[in-house]
Amino acid sequence: METVFTLNAGRHSADETKPIIEEALKREKSFAHTRFIRFDKECGQFEIRYRMDSEQFLTKFESGELGDDAEWFDWYAAVRGKKIWETKYKILEDVSWNR
Repeated sequence: METVFTLNAGRHSADETKPIIEEALKREKSFAHTRFIRFDKECGQFEIRYRMDSEQFLTKFESGELGDDAEWFDWYAAVRGKKIWETKYKILEDVSWNR
């Protein structure tokens, strides 16, 4: 299903608004990508240190197999951050302007 965004007619024209929205989307997309890369690198460091990938880690962590060491929570936060920012980036990447 396609969602359509509209402007409040009368305040600003599409010609005025389009470059501002495009700039904001570009900036937010860049920020999301930067955050994704940061968390991806952090996950990579954990993966090297503990010789398991982040998906294996999640399975073990969520089952309680790894215990409650603070480092596991740091890795968990990095995995969650990576997924959140990747999703935001992909959503912003898919925004298109139909005009």
